[in-house]
Amino acid sequence: MLSSKKYICARSVSNALELCDLTEVDNPAHAIGLLLSEVLEGLVMRGWPAGQILRGPRIVSAQENYGLLGYDPAEVTLGSEHTRWVDEHSLLRTQTTSQIPRALQRVSQDRKAGEIILLAAPGITFRRDSRDRWHCAEPHQMDIWLLGDPALSTRMHLLKLVGDILECSVPNMAWVYSDSPHHYTEGGIEVNLISQEQPVEVLECGCIAPSLLQRLGIDPAKHGGLALGMGLDRLTMLRKGIPDIRLLRDPDDRVQAQMHDLQPWQAVSRLPCITRDISLAVTPGLSEEVLTEKMLLAAGDCSAWIEEMQVKGRWAVDELPVQAIERLGLLPGQENVLLRVVLRDCSRSITTLEANALYERIQSALHEGVEGGGYKIKG
Repeated sequence: MLSSKKYICARSVSNALELCDLTEVDNPAHAIGLLLSEVLEGLVMRGWPAGQILRGPRIVSAQENYGLLGYDPAEVTLGSEHTRWVDEHSLLRTQTTSQIPRALQRVSQDRKAGEIILLAAPGITFRRDSRDRWHCAEPHQMDIWLLGDPALSTRMHLLKLVGDILECSVPNMAWVYSDSPHHYTEGGIEVNLISQEQPVEVLECGCIAPSLLQRLGIDPAKHGGLALGMGLDRLTMLRKGIPDIRLLRDPDDRVQAQMHDLQPWQAVSRLPCITRDISLAVTPGLSEEVLTEKMLLAAGDCSAWIEEMQVKGRWAVDELPVQAIERLGLLPGQENVLLRVVLRDCSRSITTLEANALYERIQSALHEGVEGGGYKIKG
């Protein structure tokens, strides 16, 4: 494992375990759960087998999340940049694929020749991610894997599965695909839907790699199949026309009233945003994902106000004039980073006083230079 691994605090672990998994909401079901049900039911209607639903723990071992799937321990994916480590050997799962290897081992023991078994693993996952209308740190995914005879492992079968899933979830929406290698598939592809003439990534898939089956003790001469992972949040947004991923959890009554069906989204008044650029002294090389996570932790109960954060620029000490270094409170070995932070609440106006207090909190939490350094620029 990487020496740079950092562990999240007990409070963050507790918050992650308590966060509602929208695929499990019932009476009434959330739109995300309704969409995944439509997909699984629609696949049966199109000739695929009924799915075996897998529900696993949120804290998993590194072996389950990475090792069994073929990731090299030295890969950047294993580092603290993207993974929320709980301890040396366990983490908050970054993908619902972590539930698949053990399930494949189990079902392969009893699968008969000619039989196809569909495994469906929906649920919440945990990332260090950027912040914009398509990204959040706790996305919902669903893995769909089909285990059958080796003859199932073809591009023709794969594209039929993709087409059927998309027709069930976002009927009549155009899609394109491109090559995208994965550790546990062969012929991997990334699939994008075309929304307002822009591509939006919604799933990745491929034929199950014989190397994965061998690693799991499954004979690739007798078994083969298809592996697919889909983003349920984005598919739900595209199905309903929801403009911002935060709306999926927004507590406003007008929003929640629309989250229990798959009918088109009716716009709730989008109030004006407040934008500030914050200039800070920080450790060089901090990724946008790490900066975003620190910002959201600092925002606390107000984190839902943060619509977007972008890194607008980075400068080393020798690229800055003396006056800027002094104003920033830049210490030796640090760099200057300029962040653009956009605030907007979906249901009410954020007052200038509230916005300034939140920007001050973010600035104080992220600034690592001389106390009192860093500054805000009105957007």
